[in-house]
Amino acid sequence: METIILASGSPRRQELLNSVRIPFKVIPPQIDEDQIQAESVEERVKKIALKKIEMVCSSLTKESPRWILGVDTLIELGGKALGKPGSIEEAEIILRSLSGKVHRVYTGIGLLPRKGESVDLRSVRTDVKFTQLCEEEIEYYLMTGEWSGVTGAYRIQERGAFFIEWIKGSYSNVVGLPISTFYGMLKDNKCPLY
Repeated sequence: METIILASGSPRRQELLNSVRIPFKVIPPQIDEDQIQAESVEERVKKIALKKIEMVCSSLTKESPRWILGVDTLIELGGKALGKPGSIEEAEIILRSLSGKVHRVYTGIGLLPRKGESVDLRSVRTDVKFTQLCEEEIEYYLMTGEWSGVTGAYRIQERGAFFIEWIKGSYSNVVGLPISTFYGMLKDNKCPLY
């Protein structure tokens, strides 16, 4: 299989690609995601994923890049987007807001087969129900540090799983890369998989 260019610095996405043995190299784009707005969280993650692809593609001036993967994940709760907390105080606010509620995890995923071609751009939604968190659980989880650097201030693949009552949709989407959708995109765009 050809090497994918991952336009993201996310360690979780790298772990997921490694787990399914897809060869890739990482080129994290430098973009200000806060400047990218849209009418919905779903549209915003798609726009950010596309922007990541465009930035990486434009940085590779000497190559004709193939298979650039751009991904962005946000949580939507009550019509508002929740991103990565910048501090432990922000993480606490996010965890309190998620407690006992259903939130939606949206991932925008784009695949550029070849420079000059159109980007296959999709979105995936997973609904997640948090249990009601008590004070001790919130304090415990904040002390683990797992909230740092992750959308929604929790990691479903680690101790954050303690607080998940149920999910509806793709588990890997909540981690940061909907693997089944990505595989479908590779097939639809005729990427040699075997």
